[in-house]
Amino acid sequence: MIIDINQQKISIGSKYDIYVNREKKYYGEQKIFKLFAEMHLFSEQTRQQAFKVKKKFFFIYPTYVLTDSQGKEAVLEMKSYWQTHYQCTYQNRVYDIYPHRGRKCSVFENGKQIAWWDKQAVSWFAGDNYTITANDDANMEVLISCCMAYDNYTYKSKDKGIFNVDIGNIIFQKKSFDKEWFPNK
Repeated sequence: MIIDINQQKISIGSKYDIYVNREKKYYGEQKIFKLFAEMHLFSEQTRQQAFKVKKKFFFIYPTYVLTDSQGKEAVLEMKSYWQTHYQCTYQNRVYDIYPHRGRKCSVFENGKQIAWWDKQAVSWFAGDNYTITANDDANMEVLISCCMAYDNYTYKSKDKGIFNVDIGNIIFQKKSFDKEWFPNK
């Protein structure tokens, strides 16, 4: 499955259009006038909220709480600055996110790779664009929510002009990107 996340930054927030296999399935928005970032993911079909992503106060490592439509929570937190590792636990599944050199991140569920995403190098009008390549049976809402949180933390203060270029991570990585991995169908 291919998930495209297209962000449009407006002066005081962000909006997201999200496509799954080229069909618009979700949309999102960032709440304005919040002390800590809060983003909402909605189903395009039902117009119901699928996930809420809320940044928490932190001293050392960033933490986000992801809440699904039934009120079940997941916590996404950075495990290491130096080895660039994030971890999210949701419904007895552990999702490990490893940013690589460049703009790619790999996602593992319970130790097995299920997805990776790539941020576009060039963006216009301060909007970030991500493409997630994932197994067909992967939880797309968790992947989208984790990607939105990652973008909020990593690129929140950047991308302020009409034309932006991102060279990505140039120093640290815990795992190398696996060019041999392909999603299952």
